[in-house]
Order: sequence, then structure tokens, then C-alpha cells
Amino acid sequence: MKIIKKIELLVAQPVYNIFKRIELAVKQKRHNEFLKCFASVGNFTCKCYDYRIIGAQYMEIGNNFVVGKSFRMEAIDRHYDFLFHPKLKIGDDVRVEDYCHIACVENVEIGNGVLIASKVFISDHLHGRVNNEDTKLPPIRRPLYSKPVKIGDNVWIGDNVSILPGVTLGNNVIVGANAVVTKSFPDNAVIAGVPARVISFL
Repeated sequence: MKIIKKIELLVAQPVYNIFKRIELAVKQKRHNEFLKCFASVGNFTCKCYDYRIIGAQYMEIGNNFVVGKSFRMEAIDRHYDFLFHPKLKIGDDVRVEDYCHIACVENVEIGNGVLIASKVFISDHLHGRVNNEDTKLPPIRRPLYSKPVKIGDNVWIGDNVSILPGVTLGNNVIVGANAVVTKSFPDNAVIAGVPARVISFL
């Protein structure tokens, strides 16, 4: 019985490897076809092909863009009866780790050489304003409130960070893990906390 099982494994493993290679080739082909949908795109590498991208026609992607698994990026041009003109621009040499979400209805710009750790959320919009009128509606039906987000060059964003509408981060900023960034910060700032504040300058 042990010999039979060993033979079965010897036969099954090469067959499994063949199917995995075929599956990977199909996903690579779909990925290459999808890249044609972008407004412009350089080298776009995925560690896993389970990404979700909506509105690629509104996105400009630079060279050497690398994303991790379960990456989500959305440029939304319609929400119920509201129309938007989103623009999402990402520079060169940007790396985004696993489970990140970038969402845009107006303008999100990420500079060159940016490193984004896992589970980071970047959005230029919220579901409604915090007032009595908007809170009468369910969150999903509230008018989207937006302000542009801009992230400078060589910024390092730690795990579980949220960057909210209206934020501008200067060049060389470091954002500590778990920070909630609700306002803008200048070049060379090291920020952390909820809400984020300056810890030091480089």
C-alpha cells in the first residue's frame, strides 16, 4: 500500500504542477489584457491575481508598480444619481503590500518611491458629512463628500493606516502603524497616532 501511495504521489504531483502552470498562464493573459484599460500604465506586477480594480480608464500608473494580494483600487464615476470625474495617479517605483484599498471620486495622487504596508486605506471621499441632514439617510445612500488626497515622494506608510479626504503628505514623510491621518503634514515629518500628529522631523 505504501508503494502504491508513493507511485500515486509521483504521478499526481507533476499533473498538479501542469494545471497550476496553465492556471497561472491564463491569469497572466487576463492581466495583460486588463492593462489596456488604463489611461496609462507602466510595469504593473501583482504578487497575486486576486486584485479588484474599478475605473481603470481614470488611472495613470507609473513604472514598477507592485501590489500584494487582495488589492483594491477604485476610481468611481457614479454613485446613485451623482456623477464624478475621478483621477487617480500613481508615480514610479510604488509598492503596495497585501489587503490595501485605494478609493477615488475626485483626485488621489501618490508620488514616486512610495512604500505602503499592509491593510492601508486611502480615500478622497466619505459617505456623507457628519450632520443631521446626511445622517437621516442610510450611509450607502448618502451623497459622497470628497477632497483631494496627495502623497509626496518617498513616503513610507505603516500597517493599518487610514488616510482620509483632504490630506496632503509632503516628501519623505513616515506614517507610523495604525495612524488615522485626518490633516496634512509637511516634508520630512514623522507622524503617528489617532488622530495622527507629528512625533519628530527627519
